[in-house]
Amino acid sequence: MFCGECGTKNEKGAQFCENCGSKLVEEKPVNQTKKVSTSKQVPKESFGTKVKKMPMKKKILLGASLIVVVALLTTFTIISNKLSPKSIAKDYFLAVVNVNTDKLYQYMDIEKTEFTSKDMFEQLAKRELNEDNKKKISNYKIGKVEKNENGLTATVTITYVIEGDDEPETVRVGLVKQKSKKYFFFDDWRISNNMSVMDTTKDYKIKVLKNSTVTIEGVAVDKKYIDTDASNESYDVYKMPTMFTEGYQMKIALPLGFEVEDTLYVSNYSSSGYTFSLNEEKLPEDTKKQLIETTKKGLQTLYNGAKDQKSFDDIKSEFEYEGADLSNLKKTYESLSKSLSNSDLSAIEFTEIELDSFTTTDKGFRAYIDTDYKYTVSYTSGSEAKTHDSKSSDSMTIYYAYHDNAFKITDAGSLVTYFSRYY
Repeated sequence: MFCGECGTKNEKGAQFCENCGSKLVEEKPVNQTKKVSTSKQVPKESFGTKVKKMPMKKKILLGASLIVVVALLTTFTIISNKLSPKSIAKDYFLAVVNVNTDKLYQYMDIEKTEFTSKDMFEQLAKRELNEDNKKKISNYKIGKVEKNENGLTATVTITYVIEGDDEPETVRVGLVKQKSKKYFFFDDWRISNNMSVMDTTKDYKIKVLKNSTVTIEGVAVDKKYIDTDASNESYDVYKMPTMFTEGYQMKIALPLGFEVEDTLYVSNYSSSGYTFSLNEEKLPEDTKKQLIETTKKGLQTLYNGAKDQKSFDDIKSEFEYEGADLSNLKKTYESLSKSLSNSDLSAIEFTEIELDSFTTTDKGFRAYIDTDYKYTVSYTSGSEAKTHDSKSSDSMTIYYAYHDNAFKITDAGSLVTYFSRYY
């Protein structure tokens, strides 16, 4: 029995074609009484190749294959567009505009250290970019990709308009093609290093008072970074690993009993790096008050003793501490006492102390101070005893050490020795 659809021969009595599954129609016997045609019947197959209907299973497999091919082509196109210089330049531009630190950090090709970590970058970038991006961009347009002759670099010009401005601005984003491929097939374009939001530098030097503890953006600087060749008995010099050329917030715990804060402006243009200097603005308020009281009390002791011609041993208890070297202070006091021996000074009171510039020393630090004081001179005019009260101000140099949670004066210079009876 032959199938009427595909022509396949089937076993007698079969109801469905074993090849295409079509329903079979049983052939009826020819009526012998009817006139039989004398023309020879030619089988349908003799007119050409027999055509078979595609099985359902093959149709499903072919459809699935087409879907996979279309999906692969679509994916290839999407990835290719996503990794194109134009797309990367756009993503980078929007990352800057939106302060997307996660994406911006991915564009950076830098040595990773504790001071160039992702968290560190986020802290610094948000400070810088939020300051720069106070003005919002209302619209932008990505221009054409311009490649150099060898195709290894490309530039994309982006035009944008800031809210409230009529004139558009432009930025040119540079890209560099890498040797390796991305995902085996695609060109790997990277933002050029000179387009990076932050530059970096290596071996930056930080010079601080010896035995200080340095913390940068909350990260303690390890003592392993101390350059022993550059350090001396007074200062430690740190040779830092890779850092961003930005302003880091820094804290320095000094071996003087207090901590100061400063901004570490890392730069490629300074060969000497950062050297810590002490000034009044950096002093904590409680430390400043303590220094002023120590200075006022110390000067009062020195001048009262000198005008009364007391020995240094009589007044040294004010300045003594364990391990103190008061030899310089003793010489200064004895010189002051000698100068006042012929003076008419009978009383002096230091009223105001203002701390000025500071310089650290191998044993502590020194400060230039401005002081206001009032005084009384007693003298004889003819046979008459007279007094004269006056006020004045002067500048002095005071040397300090820190011991047992207290400041001690170790020397003084530029001490005033003239007190007028006339004005």
